[in-house]
Amino acid sequence: MTKAKIGVIGAGWWATEFHIPHLKERDDVELISVCKLEKDELNFVKEKYGFKYASTDFIEALDFEKLDGVVIASPHFAHFENTKAALERGYHVAVEKPMTTNTKDAQIIHDLVKEKKVELLTPNGFNWNPLMAKAEDHVKNGVIGEIKHIDASFSSSLVDLFQGIPLSESDDHTFQPKASTWSDPSKAGGYGWGQLSHMFAGVLKITKLNPEKVFCFSVPSPTGVDYTDAISLRFENGATGAFSGSAFVPKGYGGGFNIRVHGDKGTLYLDLEVNRERLLVRTNDGNEINEKTEVGCGTMAYTTQHPINTLVDICLGKNYHNHSDVFLNLNMVKILDAAYRSMKSENVERV
Repeated sequence: MTKAKIGVIGAGWWATEFHIPHLKERDDVELISVCKLEKDELNFVKEKYGFKYASTDFIEALDFEKLDGVVIASPHFAHFENTKAALERGYHVAVEKPMTTNTKDAQIIHDLVKEKKVELLTPNGFNWNPLMAKAEDHVKNGVIGEIKHIDASFSSSLVDLFQGIPLSESDDHTFQPKASTWSDPSKAGGYGWGQLSHMFAGVLKITKLNPEKVFCFSVPSPTGVDYTDAISLRFENGATGAFSGSAFVPKGYGGGFNIRVHGDKGTLYLDLEVNRERLLVRTNDGNEINEKTEVGCGTMAYTTQHPINTLVDICLGKNYHNHSDVFLNLNMVKILDAAYRSMKSENVERV
C-alpha cells in the first residue's frame, strides 16, 4: 500500500488532540518527522505516536526524509516561516489558521503555492460542514442574485485564553494551549486572528467576494489583545458587510456562528450553532429552501477530521475538494490585517 509521508511542525495542544490522532487513524499514512521546541515533550510525542524522527529545529524535521505533506500547528507568528520552508521543498501543506499574520507574507505564500504547483489548506473545520457547500452552491447558482450585503457573527467561550489564563476545558488534554499564542499582541494573539479567521473563511467560501476597505472597533483584554471585534467591510463589487465576534459566551454553552447573505433576489441564512445547524434560503418570488444537518465532530458543527483527510488524499493523488484554499486564506488575511490596523488608527483601512 502506498502511504503518505507526513511531517508535523508544532506538536502542541491542538495537534496532539486532533491532527496527529486523525493521521494515526489512517492506515495509508506514515508519520515521518515531528518538531516541537520543548525537548521532553517532543520525545513524548515521538514515542506516543511513532514518528521516525523528532527535532526541535523545524528545518531538520522537514529535511530528515522527503515528505508528501506537512501539518503546521505552531504559534500564529511562526506560520509564515514554517509554511514557506515546507512549500519551498515542494510539500503540500495544512497550516492552522491564520495562514500568516500580515498581507505581505500571505501574498508570498499564495505565489509559492502557485509556483510549486502544490496545495495548501487551513483546517477551518466549519468549511467542511455539508451546509457550507450547499450554501456556496446556492450563491454560485444565482438563487439569491447579486450579493448586496453580508452580516455574520462568531462567538465563543474563550475569555480565559485572551486573558492569558489556561483554558479550563483542556485540563485533561495532553498539553495546554500556550497563553502567548492567544493573549500576546506581539505574537498575533487576539480574537480576530484566533477566532474570526473561522468566520471569514466561511464567508469567503460562500460568497467568493474580494475585500476592499475595512473598519474595526474592539474591546481590549487586560493583556492588550481584542476580546471582541465589530468590523465593517466594503467589497470590490460594492457590497457591504457587518461582522462581529465575542469571547464572552459563558462556559458550557459552546458558541455561535451564523451568516446571512442578502442578494437582490433573496436572502440566505446559515446557522452553525450546536444542535440547531440549518440552512434557510428565502427568495423574492416566495420560494423557501430549508435544510438541516447532523452535528459534526469536534465543537459545534466543526469537523477536525475532514481537513486532515483532505491533506492525505491530496498527497496520495486521490480526488479531493479543498474547502479552505490559499486564495481564500489570502483574502482572509487581508481582511484581518486591515482590521488590526484599523483598531490602532481608528480609520478605514484598505486591504
